[in-house]
Amino acid sequence: MSHRNYLSLHRKRWALSQRELALLLGQASRSVVSRLELGHGRPSLPFVIRCESVFGVRATELFPHLFEENYDVVMRQAAHLDLQVRGRTDAGSARKRALLLEMVGRTPNPDIV
Repeated sequence: MSHRNYLSLHRKRWALSQRELALLLGQASRSVVSRLELGHGRPSLPFVIRCESVFGVRATELFPHLFEENYDVVMRQAAHLDLQVRGRTDAGSARKRALLLEMVGRTPNPDIV
């Protein structure tokens, strides 16, 4: 399965070869960069954080598919938690409901979700 990302776009913007980007990211070879640019496989968390450090671009913008997949999981789980605390009046449940409302109120980038 191929995953959409903007790694190549940002690499080329800065005139970096795949080998040079691999060097900056602490990768042994350009093959990892090449494979991920083509959308094959999933980048590791250190790889994603390093790309964000190199380009100064949020990881959600570099690898939007990662955000989409994880956002959906979190929001489904939030719906389950909401059902569990609904109707409860204790302070902990009130704080949980406040967090859930805040989560729903955040507007993700419409280009991502």
